[in-house]
Amino acid sequence: MNKKKIIILVIIILIIAIIATILTMYFIKRAKYIYEIETVSNIEYNTINVNNRYGVIDGKGNIIIEPNYDVIQIPNPSKPIFICMSNYNTETKEYETKVLNDKKEQIFIGYESVQAIPTETTADGIPFEKTVLKYKRNGKYGLIDINGKEVTDPVYDDISSIPYKEGMFIVSLKDKKGVINLNGITVIDVEYENITIDNYYDINTKYQTTGFIVCKTEENGYRYGYINYKGDVILKTEYTEIERVTEIEDSKNIYLIAYKDGQAGLLRNNKVILNYEYEEIKYNSYNDVFLVRRNGNQGITDREGNIKIDTKYNSITFGGVYINVTENDEEKVLDLNGNEVTNGYIYKMPTKDGNYSIVYGKDEIYKIIDDNDNVVIDKNYTYIEEIDNNNFIVATDKNNGIINLSGKSLVDLKYNSIFKLDGTELLQANISDTNTISLINKNMEIVVTMDEAIVEVKDNYIALYSEKESKYFDYSGNELTASQVFPKNKLFAKKINNKWGFVDKDGNLKIQNEYDFATQFNEYGFAGIKKDDKWGVINENGEIVQEPIYELESINPIFIGKYYKSEEWYGNDFFTDKVE
Repeated sequence: MNKKKIIILVIIILIIAIIATILTMYFIKRAKYIYEIETVSNIEYNTINVNNRYGVIDGKGNIIIEPNYDVIQIPNPSKPIFICMSNYNTETKEYETKVLNDKKEQIFIGYESVQAIPTETTADGIPFEKTVLKYKRNGKYGLIDINGKEVTDPVYDDISSIPYKEGMFIVSLKDKKGVINLNGITVIDVEYENITIDNYYDINTKYQTTGFIVCKTEENGYRYGYINYKGDVILKTEYTEIERVTEIEDSKNIYLIAYKDGQAGLLRNNKVILNYEYEEIKYNSYNDVFLVRRNGNQGITDREGNIKIDTKYNSITFGGVYINVTENDEEKVLDLNGNEVTNGYIYKMPTKDGNYSIVYGKDEIYKIIDDNDNVVIDKNYTYIEEIDNNNFIVATDKNNGIINLSGKSLVDLKYNSIFKLDGTELLQANISDTNTISLINKNMEIVVTMDEAIVEVKDNYIALYSEKESKYFDYSGNELTASQVFPKNKLFAKKINNKWGFVDKDGNLKIQNEYDFATQFNEYGFAGIKKDDKWGVINENGEIVQEPIYELESINPIFIGKYYKSEEWYGNDFFTDKVE
């Protein structure tokens, strides 16, 4: 092989090595924030409380773990892993713990203590981290996965969950804190006095791109920095305060209000947009501008740092797209370009099509005007809010209704509140005195009204309950049958001649209509039956599991076997057979 070919071969090998190194570094870095969280497809196990002692039941109501414990944690209710706690030690502030499976066999032995890691902010509502547990050995904590495989050595003084960041953990060691993920990979080194999240959320990534505000103690006191969700240091710990502007949804840029020696500045990532010369900076999301205060006076800038209104006003308040300012005791109204507005209004909110605006003056009477300031709607409303298609929620004192742009009443002015039902095309209208709920579709038609009712938005339907009836609707307001909502069920609760029984999919009566009320069969195969103001339980074979003996506040209780779902004041769900 000649010298030229050798050189070419060496260059190729070097290029391959460089590429391999870059790819290795990329995947190492990616592993910090990309990890797999256990999912729960079916809840197979639940805690029960009998005589103030805890145990475990399965989906048939069978007792798996006898209720003999002070506390039971079920970190992943699709798996038979039960952390049983008893004999609380007031000195060490710890329980004796053992982990049992569904055969009552002790598992995960070899550790002083195994515990679930509590969190109240998981997407599926499970109150624990589902993928890993923490264990203790020789006074230190480490992580094991849900199958008992050791993830980290026991080297930490403590391990705790991070709100909204499932799969990431604050770890403590010698009064310092850091962050690791469920694979044991270090995201933030253990070198900070405190670590909090910035609470950023967007509809696509949820809390995945939420970053961290970190704190160290320097010679002149606490100093804060910022680390993004990938573990990259964006700002060093040299600021007296840091706040992320969470209202700006931007996957590429992080807007931060940071203080140095009491003076605020605005940064995009680590680039200074507004210098540290303001007493205060606040974001106004509707107009996408910042309200700034300097030398006691206020002004407005855009997110690029351009001055839109000079800092010369004693006070500034936003009235929609109008800006109310005070200068030397003189009050004026400006637009976003700083031009004075003289039409007599202090608030203006354009409609979605931009052709009209909702306005009010100092009398706080709402009106609707066109682009030429001609009044279109003027009926002494104390509130107007656009829904869509130039339809408006209006209010007079405590009464709410809906009108269109011509002033025609679409929904009577008789409700205490009207609002959009999140995630649906429907409005919910309430009358407080009778707890009456009406659902209104996009055509402004009332599709249902029910007294003493509760509405619940489920994954693919809406349920409306009272003590006398239950109805189901899709997100557009079309009524659904019970068989459409619960296609896996064999039987369905139905009211016949003012009494409730159960019918099959063809409407044939299978369980006699003798009850005052009944729930639909749940995913466990049990339904509640009510008679003489007391609840009992029936299974899909028509067998009485529990005669009506429970006096319950819920109008739609959930049962597994003879046990009903309850909730302690601090939010701990469990099932019980306690009779009040």
